[in-house]
Amino acid sequence: MPRYLLIETRGPLEGGDWAFELGRQLKERQHDVTIYLLQDAVFTARERFDEGARLRREAEKHGLTLLADRVSLRQRGLVGDRIAADVRPSDMDELVTLLMERSDKAIWH
Repeated sequence: MPRYLLIETRGPLEGGDWAFELGRQLKERQHDVTIYLLQDAVFTARERFDEGARLRREAEKHGLTLLADRVSLRQRGLVGDRIAADVRPSDMDELVTLLMERSDKAIWH
């Protein structure tokens, strides 16, 4: 089963649902999908944000893994209980590992 890494940089209100839609389509074709939230896309991880919650529910429904860049989270004041439990904070070391070793295809948006 091919493994996809979808790197999303746009916020949920700026077209950041693209990776979630593509991820859903790839999962329907039995692919493994991880979405890495970077820059403004980390607003999807905000605990009390309706549009982000909608995208997270869709990700959970379709079995997509959600990671969010720790630096981007901190820069936007998203720390501690402001981060939804279904998003795992990550770092650049893990992103590089995903890009170089644990993904067959990476798509940056």
